[in-house]
Amino acid sequence: MTLSWTLTICTYNRPHFLVETLRCALRQTRRPSEVVIVDASDNWEDNRDQMVSEFTADWQDVTLVYVPADVRSLTFQRNQALGLATSDIVFSLDDDIYLYPDAAEIVMRVYEADVDDEIAMVTGQFTPGPYEPARKRSYPTMQTGADHSKLRQWFENQLTLDSHFVPYGDPVDMGPVPASVTHLNVFPSGLVNGGRTTFRRKFATESGWTELLRYYATHEDSDFSYRMSQFGRLVVAPDAGFFHADGNDSKASRFRINTIRVRNLLALHAVHSPNRVRSALRCAASFAKFMGLYVAIDAAQKRISFPTVRAYAYGIAQIPVFLFFPIRNFKKWYIDMQERMYGDRYKS
Repeated sequence: MTLSWTLTICTYNRPHFLVETLRCALRQTRRPSEVVIVDASDNWEDNRDQMVSEFTADWQDVTLVYVPADVRSLTFQRNQALGLATSDIVFSLDDDIYLYPDAAEIVMRVYEADVDDEIAMVTGQFTPGPYEPARKRSYPTMQTGADHSKLRQWFENQLTLDSHFVPYGDPVDMGPVPASVTHLNVFPSGLVNGGRTTFRRKFATESGWTELLRYYATHEDSDFSYRMSQFGRLVVAPDAGFFHADGNDSKASRFRINTIRVRNLLALHAVHSPNRVRSALRCAASFAKFMGLYVAIDAAQKRISFPTVRAYAYGIAQIPVFLFFPIRNFKKWYIDMQERMYGDRYKS
């Protein structure tokens, strides 16, 4: 069985990264059948023309769909790109993710071996820099012994993507991978970071990204991959190399970032949770845990105002507001709140 794949990219004022991301994708040992780019930039047409001229020969056999964003918001842009994709498999990448030359081939091999469609998402491995496509890659492994104390291991395990996200129902299935792919180098995966997301399009069209999250949309990838896990397994193919060129760290304060993090999580529970009492208890326990962890971490980093601790304490206080107050038109209320929290990042 041969499947096709589409690369979708959401971008905003970063053509210098976008051109390299496209270069890596179009030099894959297994090229995409189409590329869909949703650009939120004011000068999106200039960016489009640059990408068309840079890769003129490639667009002879790879379809390019380059459109302006209907809404300047990552979740909206991702859904817009998903709606334009036509392939079986979608690689939804940030505009600064450089694929190693065989990454798509390795990922697609997993999907094609999974003949019963038991796998919903396949992710690869982020590699340390610099990006050198001809270099033989070695992937980080779990360290033990003197290099990695048990206490440090425990702390790191508490700070993973899965640990920060509070599920609405059952946790992600981390059992053995489907029998059809056991001959491949594939392992169960927890939640998937948005920068290295690939998925079966037919499942994603039933899920999509939660457009309630705008501007600084932290947790959008955890939410998407968690809901995708209800359709099939999430797996990682560690031989598929992905390189994150920039990181795009926010300039907002640590307190502000973590306040947005906890509010976004509560908002997601408000719209997706089938049991708000259970969600309230789970979120309270999670926030309390992070308060305790960050007492030590903030202190070790000499953050004497304890910004992260305060953000999670504030999150606990906000639980009744998000989950139990009768807010009319919750979506508008929370979008307005995000504008006050993060300002006009996506507005001209």
